[in-house]
Amino acid sequence: MENKTTGGCLCGQFRFETSSELIAPHFCHCGDCRKLYGAVGAGFVVLEDQTSMTGDLSIYETNGDSGNRKQHLFCGVCGTPVGERVDAYPGTLVFTPGTLDNPEAFVPEAHFWVSKKAPWTRLDDSLSQLDTQPEG
Repeated sequence: MENKTTGGCLCGQFRFETSSELIAPHFCHCGDCRKLYGAVGAGFVVLEDQTSMTGDLSIYETNGDSGNRKQHLFCGVCGTPVGERVDAYPGTLVFTPGTLDNPEAFVPEAHFWVSKKAPWTRLDDSLSQLDTQPEG
């Protein structure tokens, strides 16, 4: 039987299911994440062709600190930020760990965009620290 990871938004209208492994679980300190999530973003990558999504999504596009176009994904009903698509990583989706039905599935490995972190942010020294993000 295939292992599936599932999750959704606050109101339950948006749902996802993936058979992809959770790739590059991380905390992100870029300017977009700081403003979207109030301090630090967190995410994990999945392969889009192994992932199904149901429900309405709202999309807001920005150019991230890397210069890459990003599509921020929100539940179209309750507005929960659920993830993003980043042009630099075609074929993938990034979901926020707060959407996971099983929060224990998120085991962070790194801090991304440490060069952009807020001065009041304290980092977990046991995790890798990257000044930007991994190359696509």
